[in-house]
Amino acid sequence: MQRIFQTSLTPPQYAAQEYHLQVPAPENCPNCGQAHTLEGLAYYDRYITWLKVAFLIWVRRFWCRHCHVSVSCLPSFAQPYRAVNTETISAGFNGQTQKPEVPHWGTAIEAYWRRFQTHLPALVQRVGNAFGPLPVPPTGQQFWAQLLAQCGDLARATRELIHRFHTCLFGTYRCHQPRPVQAGGG
Repeated sequence: MQRIFQTSLTPPQYAAQEYHLQVPAPENCPNCGQAHTLEGLAYYDRYITWLKVAFLIWVRRFWCRHCHVSVSCLPSFAQPYRAVNTETISAGFNGQTQKPEVPHWGTAIEAYWRRFQTHLPALVQRVGNAFGPLPVPPTGQQFWAQLLAQCGDLARATRELIHRFHTCLFGTYRCHQPRPVQAGGG
């Protein structure tokens, strides 16, 4: 499973401080709900942009002793399966082309928007009017505006989508889905 944790660090700060070594385990397993069952498992690496540079970061993973599911803790500046950072994606979706990183990563941001629009019908079906009433069917711009109005920013929206609805802006991925918990602990 995947969790998004809030951080005020930028990707270069996260990398320089080796913050992945300081990420605490969630108190409760997001899969089975048991408290204090997560222990350190490993890390995986991935690239994330900041301004016009891509940084290699490490993402902390934990393992639940109760249900035997691994849980990765993705920093809020990153989107699942996307290299461009959350802030730059949001600026691009909002048409803020005066920010130099937006045109620099423009091709990727345009591809992300197309992916969001492709996923939109399934996304709306999953979340309904949880973020407020929408026309049927909503356009990508209408859903995006409503999501930001309710959540404040893309980082909080992503966290809400993953934690509450087991999806994200770009797809419904296996890593966001709960796994069955077998009787007897796993």
